[in-house]
Amino acid sequence: MLKIDNTLASNPPMNLEKLKLFNMSQFFVLVVLLFLGGGCKFLPLSDPGRNLDNPSSSNDTPKPTLVIPPLGELEFLENTTYADPDGKLSSIQNKTPITGTLVAFYPAGQKKYEINYIEGLREGSAQWWTINGQLKHLRNYHKGKLSGSWVEYYEDSEQKQQEQTYDNGIEIMRHGWWPDGTKRFEVIFLNGQEKSRQSWNALGIPTQQKNIPPTALPSPTKKKP
Repeated sequence: MLKIDNTLASNPPMNLEKLKLFNMSQFFVLVVLLFLGGGCKFLPLSDPGRNLDNPSSSNDTPKPTLVIPPLGELEFLENTTYADPDGKLSSIQNKTPITGTLVAFYPAGQKKYEINYIEGLREGSAQWWTINGQLKHLRNYHKGKLSGSWVEYYEDSEQKQQEQTYDNGIEIMRHGWWPDGTKRFEVIFLNGQEKSRQSWNALGIPTQQKNIPPTALPSPTKKKP
């Protein structure tokens, strides 16, 4: 004899509806499990927008092609040179120190820098530009050593940010400016050591002044008679 649940008998419409919802939930879970167990080929294991079997997939971002303008007779690219054991920049082709200008370019062909060399050593001016063509750095060399000024400019501006002065590779003075041209700091060196420093805020008011006494030389040791 078929037994009827008392709860079901007492509330037939409501419990039948609950049974229907329960059965539908079970069916949905069963379908999901079958889908997952039936094969992972329907679920992307890698980036869905990337075709790993085809490197030239249309979803890959193409790398920009480097544009190199025609070089002058005495212009060189970095990949045609090497540093010899003496630290001189030499030509890979003829194995001799270069005399000319080392140049580099941004991907679209704008010049990135140019550095002058004589017999493999930096000589004269060296310049670096931003991708927008604005001068970023200007340095001066003599026989491979910094000599004269090394200027750094604010980005996309002709205003100097800092200038360092060298003599035979040794720094002797350093200046800095705020973006509006107001002096920011000044440092003086003696024999490569900082001697004095002074700085100003953006309003031109001094904020620091420091004089550093020279380092005392050690007293000579007296010999015993």
